[in-house]
Amino acid sequence: MDALAHALLGATLAQATSARCTVLSPRQCLAICVSSAVFPDIDFIGFLVDPLRFLAEWHQGPTHSLILLPLWAALIGGAFALVGRRKAAFLPACVFAAVGLASHIGLDLMTAYGTALLYPLSQQRFWIGSLFLVDPVFLLIALGALVASLRLRRPWPALAGLALLALYAGGQTLQQLRASDIARQWAQANGIAPVRVAALAQPLSPFNWKLLVVDGDHYHQAHLKLDVGAAALPIPGTLGELARAYRSPQQMVWQRRHRYGEDADLQPQVQARWHDPRFASYRRFAIFPALSRIDHGGETCIWFTDLRYDLPTLPDTFRYGFCRGSETQPWRLYRLRYFSADSRQGLD
Repeated sequence: MDALAHALLGATLAQATSARCTVLSPRQCLAICVSSAVFPDIDFIGFLVDPLRFLAEWHQGPTHSLILLPLWAALIGGAFALVGRRKAAFLPACVFAAVGLASHIGLDLMTAYGTALLYPLSQQRFWIGSLFLVDPVFLLIALGALVASLRLRRPWPALAGLALLALYAGGQTLQQLRASDIARQWAQANGIAPVRVAALAQPLSPFNWKLLVVDGDHYHQAHLKLDVGAAALPIPGTLGELARAYRSPQQMVWQRRHRYGEDADLQPQVQARWHDPRFASYRRFAIFPALSRIDHGGETCIWFTDLRYDLPTLPDTFRYGFCRGSETQPWRLYRLRYFSADSRQGLD
């Protein structure tokens, strides 16, 4: 999730366990928990080095591993003890660092990105998809609990906030199961025996979900609003268009996407680019890969996306692919920058 959610959760955990701060002061416990809760996202530095390897291998990899958590906790605790010149603070600092790190890993696990929990023993990524990257309800609960705990100087508001956050996360998981059932019912009604069905949390409302029905190389997707009785916020502009794209089960619009595009004549060329050895990192990353678009003009470009992250009414998110000027020139690897139409970054 976003850095603010991680920081608020770390701070709330510190407030809830403030009675355990004996060797350390409450402020020190708070500082260690917050810094540890945001530490795993230090891997964002990798984006500046290689955006594709960052996307597929580095982000939510080593710094998000439960196997390596003791190492990171020892490094953070050791740094704190060294700066403060207090050897006795090392073990307590390690404990609070571990709490902050674990909160970050657990929160990211609830999103759809995929977390390498067992790195370096396994590269497998685990994800649930019941919380969106930025969840206003989660942020408000955590912020309210933290402010109340700090003002009252008591741990119980933080404990109550953590309990409420757990209930909210559980409720979102139940909503996810309900949304998945709606997708399965649609597939059954349309004679589709899906390989996989997914329901992914979406922005702006806890009732918004993306439904994905996988049928071989075909994907069927729709955008669902579970609670049609919830009052719609009067959001203007682009966000308003996005909010209106989520509809009731009876009004949903199902769209079909193909991994290699719908044009049978172009599919062999698209498939060749998908299996290009230079694209191995993206193939490992993408769980629901599909052709994003093909550009013709001065150059021919073939762009792929992962449907997990694409939002209705907005450009596809993680767009990577190949371009060449003519049939005699080699294909070169590029990415399209976020939310842009044609702004490319070369990756070869």
